[in-house]
Amino acid sequence: MELFNGFRKSGTFKVASGAEVSGDLTLKGARTTLDLYSKEFFATHGLPGGCLLGSLHDMTKVSLIGCITSQGPGSGSLGDERYHFSTVFPHFVLFGSKHITAESSEITNVSFEVGDAHTLFYDFSAFGQVHGDIGPYMDKIVESERSKGREVVVGEHPMVFYFTGKHEIFKAETAIGTISAGHAPSYRMPGPRGIELDNKIRVNVVFNTPRTVDGAMKAVQMLLRFLEIMAGRPQNVVRLVFLIDDVEDRKNALDVYWSMRPPRPEDDDEHGPSPTDLPVQAAREPEMFANILTRWIARDQEWHSARARFSKAFGEQHSYSIDRLVGAANMFDILPSSAVPSDVPLTAAVEQARDKARGIFKALNVSPERDSVLNTLGRIGKASLKRKIRERAAPITRFAGSRFPELELVIDEAVNCRNYFVHGSAAKMDYTEKFDQVVFFTDALEFVFAASDLVESGWNIALWSQKMSTLSHPFDRFLKNYGNLLGELKRVLAEAAS
Repeated sequence: MELFNGFRKSGTFKVASGAEVSGDLTLKGARTTLDLYSKEFFATHGLPGGCLLGSLHDMTKVSLIGCITSQGPGSGSLGDERYHFSTVFPHFVLFGSKHITAESSEITNVSFEVGDAHTLFYDFSAFGQVHGDIGPYMDKIVESERSKGREVVVGEHPMVFYFTGKHEIFKAETAIGTISAGHAPSYRMPGPRGIELDNKIRVNVVFNTPRTVDGAMKAVQMLLRFLEIMAGRPQNVVRLVFLIDDVEDRKNALDVYWSMRPPRPEDDDEHGPSPTDLPVQAAREPEMFANILTRWIARDQEWHSARARFSKAFGEQHSYSIDRLVGAANMFDILPSSAVPSDVPLTAAVEQARDKARGIFKALNVSPERDSVLNTLGRIGKASLKRKIRERAAPITRFAGSRFPELELVIDEAVNCRNYFVHGSAAKMDYTEKFDQVVFFTDALEFVFAASDLVESGWNIALWSQKMSTLSHPFDRFLKNYGNLLGELKRVLAEAAS
């Protein structure tokens, strides 16, 4: 987080016993440390709520949340003098004019910036330059400045730049509160050096009810999962701020350092997404973007585990492995029951045969083989993984089926591939030799998962599938390459069958 690059400062910190000890705080990602020292013995194990509070020498209040003792307590000596030490790793460090503990529900607002914010919220018309005949504009400027006692002389080639003043890009009322994104321009006073104006775009959340640090971070992580789908790649958090109310109902800003923030692959920074390739452009279609986000959030509690699994796989971007394929298939198995087919009804004859077989195998001595058969019998009538994924693909084929012909074939072969690596089932091909097929299967499963989720949240996939693209988003690459990849899959299957 750029605001804290090279950060190392000293201060005093209150430990579990209530004593204040000296400490050096170094912010360095996963190697962030608070090194504590004192002439008196102290301990950092068993901190209340895993929280340490302190003050830097510049009087900044520091709250360290999620602390883990990584070294100590220990002691050392120099001559006749003895000292005690301990090193703590904090998951979050909050800076401001007020302390906050892990248990307190005080956070009313969250504001954060992500690396692709200017692409995700590409508001092209917010800033601009006046072209053509700008004489009338300059006349008004000259008149206005003259009324203030300042003479402005207009030259041969005047220039006028503007910001529309429209800060809000979109706003959505959601289950967790009001979410918006907006411009936050800052500028230097004009002078002989020229004009300088910089703009940040921030995502803002006003919670329905105040939250703890953990509750606020869960909301941030949820939004990052949504934004990474829109951008087509993980989002690095550039800055994160919590707002809390004080006794006079004023807002106190706390800058947050996230020690274990999700990393984005370094090789992914050079080529970012194009605004025109995004599934939805928030600045051009703010109402649609807000509606999709609102519906997507409404079911996040139920979908959390599966979406988190998708996010981990999607974060691998251009790196593929068997583990990624298996994870991409398995995330459909942990979807809530409302998102997948219900159990398959069985005939009386099948139920009778299942119950009879179950009785026979239950009577046997316990063994791995007996338990395996009983588990299989228990799954009879349950929706298979192939059925679940086909069900998730239905919204895609319903609205854009012509762009994804024989998608069910791809799904079935992806599950066959997964079954080979998980259960040792018969292989349709040599997956090691034909690893490009494993990549195709992985992309297909991840696309079906995320795209169907968006479609059910209100995304117009039919319109998206017809637009031009620069192929900077994984969805676009999958769409444009699908026909050739399907043809190659069918060729490989036919070759293996002959």
